[in-house]
Amino acid sequence: MTASRLTALLFIVSTLLGSSHAARSAGCGKSLPAQQPAGQTYQTAFTQSKGTSPSRTYRIHIPSNYDENTAVPLIFSFHGHAQTSKCQEELSQFSNEAFNPNAFAVYPQGIDGTDGESSWQGAPYAKSGVNDTGYVQDMINHFNDIYCIETTQIYAAGKSNGGGFCGTLACDSSLSKQIAAFAPVSGAFYVPGSSSDACAPTTIALTCNAGRSPIPIIEFHGSADTTVPYGGGGSHDQCLPTIPHWVREWSTRDGYGLTNKTTNLYNNQVQKYEYASGSAFGTVTHYLTQGLGHAWPSTSPNSDNSAGTYFNATPLIMQFFGSHTL
Repeated sequence: MTASRLTALLFIVSTLLGSSHAARSAGCGKSLPAQQPAGQTYQTAFTQSKGTSPSRTYRIHIPSNYDENTAVPLIFSFHGHAQTSKCQEELSQFSNEAFNPNAFAVYPQGIDGTDGESSWQGAPYAKSGVNDTGYVQDMINHFNDIYCIETTQIYAAGKSNGGGFCGTLACDSSLSKQIAAFAPVSGAFYVPGSSSDACAPTTIALTCNAGRSPIPIIEFHGSADTTVPYGGGGSHDQCLPTIPHWVREWSTRDGYGLTNKTTNLYNNQVQKYEYASGSAFGTVTHYLTQGLGHAWPSTSPNSDNSAGTYFNATPLIMQFFGSHTL
């Protein structure tokens, strides 16, 4: 992406993510908490109201231009299996104000699962009975109470298991009505109750109990992902759908059917699939990057990919989020 195009894109995102005052939270007008000046990231302990763990943590980045009387968006970014909130902040770059000048960015920390590694609800290795959806609900309530949040502009992104958790949130009857759009990257969309031995990744039924329709979804995946293969299959004793099957099911669930517009980018190394038509065009969008592994797309090297790739996913996610409000 050229510098001029990126500048124009960020101007649009800044306008979209910084101008709405339709649903101001109760925190509007309140000063920032003590020792939380704007423009920095803080790791914070948090007590969940219900669930398996009484103590949780998250990292939160407060935008430099935050004004307690101006409602701004809130973006969740969920880490992958065996990763941390700090790693997710560095990877997803939602605290980078060149990409995200206006919105709060929150990086929750998952609980150790059955393998002793951090994970999110919905994965086969997650801790039994974990209530991560309740954790997210509690955080939304908390942030709305202490910060000036535009409640129609709450968003969720995530990598790998964190991307799969975005799918879990999108199919939650309550949270799907509070989170405006979702952006899983290299998402691991395990099907509860499925078996790796009888996995039919192109046809497996994908149940969902979303509380509204349509739900905007943008998904990024690499063709060379061996951790969450593009073609799906058995993993951790459960079944992963193919990514095209998962994306098409969302388009169908949203009422747009299977027809899409395919755009080839970067000398055919990236395919962009957009579903729906008219003003709804692109409500379901998918980027396939040829040769990319289990990685968050970035032109600069990151912890996923030492060589970088053709584009930055984060500004595209910000543009997508800026186009969708509740």
